[in-house]
Parts: sequence; C-alpha cells; structure tokens
Amino acid sequence: MMTAVARHRERVPQSRAYYEKKKAEGKKHNQTVRGLGRHLVRVLGAMFRGDRDYELREDTPRG
Repeated sequence: MMTAVARHRERVPQSRAYYEKKKAEGKKHNQTVRGLGRHLVRVLGAMFRGDRDYELREDTPRG
C-alpha cells in the first residue's frame, strides 16, 4: 500500500497538494502517507459503490 500511495502522490497533483498541506500542518511523513492512503481507500469504495471509473479532475476553487 505504501508504494501505491507514493506513486499516486508523485503522479496526481491533488494528492501531492494533500501531502504538502499535511506536512505544513506539522504531520510526520508516515502520518501523512497513512492519511492519504485512507483517503484513497474511501475514493475506491465510492467508485465501487457507484460503479464509476477513476477520473482526475481539474482543480476547482472551493467556496
């Protein structure tokens, strides 16, 4: 799982931003990677429940 999360973080800008945000909050590397892994598991679960494919989305401002 750690390798999958690391590869995802390298290739997906949103995952890289999540990692950098958590590091800036003072989280350690392992804590941040575990958190990103848990997030990705939730995404996979939603994909299976909704019978959807994985898609990278453009960054949209949150308001």
